[in-house]
Amino acid sequence: MDAARNLAMRAVRAEAAAQHGGPLALAVAVAIALLAAEMIYIPLASPRFAVHRVEIRGDEGVAREVAAGIRLPANTNMLRAPLGLVKRQAESCAAVREARVSRALPDRIIVTIERREPVAVVRRADAAFLIDPDGVPFTVADEWGWGLPELSGPRLVSGEIKSKAAAAEIRDLLAVLRALGPDPRLRVTRLQLGREGGVELALDSGAIVELGAAKELGAKARLLVAAIEQIGIERIKVLDLSIPRSAYWEPREGHQSARVR
Repeated sequence: MDAARNLAMRAVRAEAAAQHGGPLALAVAVAIALLAAEMIYIPLASPRFAVHRVEIRGDEGVAREVAAGIRLPANTNMLRAPLGLVKRQAESCAAVREARVSRALPDRIIVTIERREPVAVVRRADAAFLIDPDGVPFTVADEWGWGLPELSGPRLVSGEIKSKAAAAEIRDLLAVLRALGPDPRLRVTRLQLGREGGVELALDSGAIVELGAAKELGAKARLLVAAIEQIGIERIKVLDLSIPRSAYWEPREGHQSARVR
């Protein structure tokens, strides 16, 4: 393109000079101008410069979904291909956090995708909605989120996953996960929001923890750690922290219950 612009500028200068150089000089200037115009036009119009392939790079499962959503008109010119449109089409896939688009001469468009990473999952009979740290739900073919904390709530189980009500439930449950932090003893397998707003979680140990309202989460998380250290996670069947000042635990078989001090 730069070479074509340089030729066009030379043609303009040659034509200006030709006005003072007679018919022969004028003919030469016109020929140069036509040649320059053709060199500019050919790359922008010739089928040889069409986009022949859009290459998606990144997570294989997400790449398949992105590829299905990329639509360019037939024989789209490589130099005029709308990269912004391709980027928007790629990012319209909910599993894509960000897409970067570039040209690769002579005939390829390269789309590099960054997929969302899930921290939890909402499972239904026919689909698993992965949830990223920002609360965005997305799906990836054949991924059911095994090993991730499973979120449950009145709207999450039966409502539209992208509704405001479902988003509010996801926000409250993710706040609980963040409050618990990375302590492996607090690894959650299920996190459930009741119709009255009470939160119940199941730990990997099998213990059930009643947190009550999604408030004072930092204090409840600290109390949970203290209870585990005081009692021993293997002894706890149910731990009620809904009222932190009167926390109570129910033991597994063979142990006695007591208040948490």
